[in-house]
Formats: sequence, C-alpha cells, structure tokens
Amino acid sequence: MATAVLTRESVEAYAAALAPLDVVAMPVTRSAPPPDPDAIARALARPYAAIVVASARAAEAVKHAPGEIWAVGPATRRVLAHAIHPDGVRDAAGLARALVAARSLAGARVIVPRAEDGRTEAIEILRAAGAEVDDVIAYRTVAVGAGDPAVAAGRELLASHAAAACCVFAPSQVAALLAIVGPLAGIPTAFCAIGETTAAALRAAGIARPIVAATPTPEGLARAIALHSRPA
Repeated sequence: MATAVLTRESVEAYAAALAPLDVVAMPVTRSAPPPDPDAIARALARPYAAIVVASARAAEAVKHAPGEIWAVGPATRRVLAHAIHPDGVRDAAGLARALVAARSLAGARVIVPRAEDGRTEAIEILRAAGAEVDDVIAYRTVAVGAGDPAVAAGRELLASHAAAACCVFAPSQVAALLAIVGPLAGIPTAFCAIGETTAAALRAAGIARPIVAATPTPEGLARAIALHSRPA
C-alpha cells in the first residue's frame, strides 16, 4: 500500500480522507508555552473590539474569552464554533481584510494571539486601518530533533524513498523537515502543502512544483493529491 507522511501529530481526519493511502504521522514540530504565560490574560482584561484568530492553538488560548472573535480555518472552527468565520477567507491576512471591510476600526482595540514566529501581515493590515493592535504571543512552535522517536518512521520512509507523498501544514514544518531529513529536492516524493503560504516555503526549500490544496481541509488535500495522481 502506498504511504503518505504527514508532518503533524493528529492525522485521523486526514487518514480517512486520504484512503486508500496509508498515513504515517511525523510531528516535526511541537507547541511550547509562550515566553510570557500571562500576556493573554492581561490583554483580555482590557476592553477590546475583536479578537482575530488564525490557528487552532491560538484559538485554545482565547476560547473562553467574552466578546467578538473572528476566526479562520476548519481546525479553528472546531475550537471556536461561536466565532465569526467569514466565507471565502483562507488565511490571517484575509481575515483581517474581512474585519476591516465589515466596519471602521479607527481607534478600536483588536487582540491578535499568534505563534512567536508567526506571520504579521494581519497585524499590519489592522494597524493600517487605524486599529490599536495587541500583538500577543500565545504559543511557540519548536522543532523536534532528528533523533526523536516520534519522527523515526516518517524519516525512514522519506530517506528510503518509500513515501508516495509528504504533506506539510506550515512553513515552520518545512524548516523542521529540512533539519530532520536534509535537502528535499532529491527525494522522489510528491510534496503537498495545505495552503499557498506553506507551498511557498516548499518552493524555497527546492520543491519546484508542490501540490497545493485548494481548501485547507483533509478533503481539499485529498482532492489535490488525487488530481496530481490522475493519468494525463
């Protein structure tokens, strides 16, 4: 049976969507506490107009917060079902644009919880619209070592050229994968990205034509792989 390596810990939903591929988890990164564990609580203690959330880990940090929350992504939706999820929005920058389009933010205070190394485009868009933005580090993403038992099976599959596909879910995972398996361009595996931002990181790592999911969901990734695998 052909195998897909997924650079994440939780793969159950993807395993169902990618069948009949055999799915192997290779969690190349882990979440760690933020450098200031009380930063979120301090931010929430002051009045704010909205919270802008673009990841499930950030969502966990504010899931009990009162008030208006704007969120993007299916994983985030599972944590924040009560949040506003604008149609057609796929990333943090798009989410910020949707909020700016919805109402004036001049002088309004907006909280953006994110990863320590997360992208800042949404913050820049909100500040350009006149918002007072609290840029709060909610968690850190740290790479696991090449010798970590959790990545051993995936590392062996990639090193032995036995994986039909390798699916990556964040730019930080691309960097961590490089550190674990070395250059990616020499591996005859179809590299797949959950979205365009991750695809750009794969291209920078030497994968000229990564497969890109049209939607950041297990089904979207499965459809992209199926289209790639279809005979010409």
